[in-house]
Amino acid sequence: MRTTRSRRSAALSAVGLGALLSAGLAAPAHASGAPAEGVYRLGASSVFAGQSVTLTQLSLTGNEDASVQDRQVDWGDGTQGTMADGTSLAHRYATAGTYRVRVAITDTDGDSAGTFSGGDTVVVGAVAGTYRLLTGTVWSGPEGAQETGLALSGVPAAADTVKIGWGDGTVSEVNRTTTRVMHEYAQAGTRKVTVTLADENGDSAALAVGSVAVKSDLTRPFMTITTPSKKSKASSWRTIRGTAGDKGSGLYRAAIGLAQVRGKTEYYYNGKKWVKGDAEKAAGFLVRPAANGTWSFKPVVAPTKGYLIVWYAAVDQVWNAYTPKGKLVKLSS
Repeated sequence: MRTTRSRRSAALSAVGLGALLSAGLAAPAHASGAPAEGVYRLGASSVFAGQSVTLTQLSLTGNEDASVQDRQVDWGDGTQGTMADGTSLAHRYATAGTYRVRVAITDTDGDSAGTFSGGDTVVVGAVAGTYRLLTGTVWSGPEGAQETGLALSGVPAAADTVKIGWGDGTVSEVNRTTTRVMHEYAQAGTRKVTVTLADENGDSAALAVGSVAVKSDLTRPFMTITTPSKKSKASSWRTIRGTAGDKGSGLYRAAIGLAQVRGKTEYYYNGKKWVKGDAEKAAGFLVRPAANGTWSFKPVVAPTKGYLIVWYAAVDQVWNAYTPKGKLVKLSS
């Protein structure tokens, strides 16, 4: 018996491991003639509408003889895809919902269903949140433009950032906790504003939040000084009056400055008194027109005999400016 066993051991050693395996002395991982077995994993189980999910094949047994003819993926939303020669397949979910993913393996040894490492269900959330345009109409001019903005609230916690497409080719990407984003348009036109949520799964579908009408304003504002009936009397200029306004984007600021020439001496008004010095040092004082466009300004100390100079200027919301040389009046009494 010992001799027989010794000879048997020697014979096995001589054959070698490779020969043993090829001779079928080691059990195969998959029984011959049985359907293929595939194991799959979803790259994400929760995404926003518009984002993609990748299905990866972890293993496929029983295809040593190339018997697997097809691997058909049912994404659960009415669409299917074929995992041809690769080991992964991506799919974009367009609509919110809950979808179960399945893999059907077609094999000449018999068909089978793929199994999943982890879940086989994808929950697709809507592109949610509240987004409100601060204004639907703004003006754009050669020197500037009015700002509009978007107020954000209720952004889903699953989002990392929010991308705001302003409709003019620019995008603002902000943290999901941001509550307001401002934007300035350079050119006139109607701009459609959208919001996209982004995380490790990429960008969601774009959510339309409204349109902004950007109007062109190339017209400067207007401003006038009202000449009193007795213009040569200093007392008639105790209060300076006039009008101001704008027919486009709206008046932003209107201001006046006062100076006098008395004989050969120049004076300027500093808000409290008349100061001897270069007339061009006159301070500027904002005037605020009433609803009908009229304004008034009363210096603390009235002008006196001599020449009165009233400088005035106005600028609109997009920096179109009106800057005349000023009004010169001779006061004789």
